[in-house]
Amino acid sequence: MNKLLPGFSEGFPVALRVWLVFLLCLVLLGYSVPFSIVVGAVGGIASGWVVAWWNSKDEPSTAPSDSEPQDEPEEAPVKLSGLTLAKQRREARARKRSQKSSIPLTGLLNRSK
Repeated sequence: MNKLLPGFSEGFPVALRVWLVFLLCLVLLGYSVPFSIVVGAVGGIASGWVVAWWNSKDEPSTAPSDSEPQDEPEEAPVKLSGLTLAKQRREARARKRSQKSSIPLTGLLNRSK
């Protein structure tokens, strides 16, 4: 079961608490008990899932594609924070875009009559 829901044990207590909060709030607002139970369960499951994901220690897995040549030498894997990793990926995409041949747009904008 842990393979289906990784980190389930971390998010389960939060899911139960959120379910109870939703249940009590919806009952106090005048909704029916069965409706409150179902909506509270959905909210609890969603919040438990988010908490389990947030606390997970999994690293993103990226496989190098065979069609793209590797310009940079292989380095030892370094643990990066999410923002640093996103910045490196954005810079790599920008470098790839600048290396591609670009069509000059100045000819399209200047109309000679």
